Amino acid sequence: MIFFRCANHQKMKKIRSHSIPLREKEFQRSVIEYAKMMGWRVYHTPPALTRSGRWITPVQGDVGFPDLILCRPPRLIIVELKRVGGKVSPQQQEWLSALQACTGVECYIWYPHDWEKIVRTLTGD
Repeated sequence: MIFFRCANHQKMKKIRSHSIPLREKEFQRSVIEYAKMMGWRVYHTPPALTRSGRWITPVQGDVGFPDLILCRPPRLIIVELKRVGGKVSPQQQEWLSALQACTGVECYIWYPHDWEKIVRTLTGD
C-alpha cells in the first residue's frame, strides 16, 4: 500500500501501489509524510532551479549523498529512494557503503514496491 494525502482531510489514504505509476518525487513525498506521522525527524535537500532552467541539488562536498535522513532516537536511518527501474549510481553506492560502516546507522535503498517493508521499518523501534 502507498499512502497519499486525501484532498478533503488530513488523514492518509491507502491505495494499492500497483494501481498508479509513481514518480520518485511522489514516492518521496509519501515516505516523508509517513515518516513524520510516525514521529521521525526528516531531512531532505531539495533541488534548486538554476538561471539556465536546470534543476540541480546544491552540493558542497562529495556528490551522491542519499535522499533522506530520518532520525527518531535511538535510530538513524539514511535512505536512497528510487523510482521503479531506477538504479543507484556508483557515487550513491559509495556514500551508502561509507554510512553503513558507521555504528548504529541503518542504510536503505527503497523502491515503491518496498512499501510494506518501509512501513515496518518506520513503525518498528
